Amino acid sequence: MKKKNSTILKAVGITAGIVGAVGFTVFHEIMHRDASLPEKMSKIINKQPEPVEVPPVDERTVWFNNQALEDFEIINARGFRLKGYLLPADEPSDVYVFCSHGYRNCGAGEFHCMAKFYHDKGYNVFLVDHQAAGESEGKYIGFGYHECRDSLQWLEFMNNHFGKDIQIILHGVSMGSATVMLMSGSGRLPQNVKFTVADCGYTSAYDQFVHNTKSMHVPVFPVINVANFFNRLISGYDFKDANPLEAVKKATLPMIFIHGANDDFVPTHMVNELYDACASKHKELLIVEGAAHAESYPTDSETYENLINSYAERYIVLH
Repeated sequence: MKKKNSTILKAVGITAGIVGAVGFTVFHEIMHRDASLPEKMSKIINKQPEPVEVPPVDERTVWFNNQALEDFEIINARGFRLKGYLLPADEPSDVYVFCSHGYRNCGAGEFHCMAKFYHDKGYNVFLVDHQAAGESEGKYIGFGYHECRDSLQWLEFMNNHFGKDIQIILHGVSMGSATVMLMSGSGRLPQNVKFTVADCGYTSAYDQFVHNTKSMHVPVFPVINVANFFNRLISGYDFKDANPLEAVKKATLPMIFIHGANDDFVPTHMVNELYDACASKHKELLIVEGAAHAESYPTDSETYENLINSYAERYIVLH
């Protein structure tokens, strides 16, 4: 009997060890800036074949790559040095677009095409590299939880540096969209933020991981649960704490929600949930036909720009 119990305990211990190792690996591959799995995962989920030829470079990107950016930095609450970059307007302007990039991207990498649109409107474009991205410090990505707090700190910096009378537009893509939604419902936004553009954001980090895990035919339990344990231990928050769906229920700022109809990475149904839950009396929803994840702007730039222009006409004061 003792031998049988010992065998059972040993088997339980080995199983727990395997589950723990798998959970930590999943956490590391999802969250660590140097992990290699996310790119492979994205290709599997989006079911996009390898391109047979290199697509032409967008002339807006070529223009952006030739612009000189002004560098800024802050130290966040966790002691990491974060980088920000300003593409100034050609003429003095009090309008600043705060650009929040997506998962495993960076400010310039996410907005290299879109920046010209805002610049041509005469706006200043402020790009940030979030924690564990681009030129900013940090090992682990926060999926909006840490990025929201850092971005609120960036807004404080902008108000102190550029003046408290500036007008700010929040624009986020993917994880950056989750970030600006969390900011919009935080109750901590300065009064000079005029409206939010949330492009292809998820309802919560937990929902997103469940979707991606199922898409890869991996069991959600116990993998995500154990990964979440390590995330709480190392990164200091629960996957369910990064919850834009709950945040927008408290958002009163005018908001634009945008999503690609062919987005399999962050499923399109999430934007409908976010839009319906949003408490703002001034909100719009744009589903871009034919657009995959984070591809709505290049897929239909005209419609995308027209919607932002309509909000700018309503909520930005021209001096």
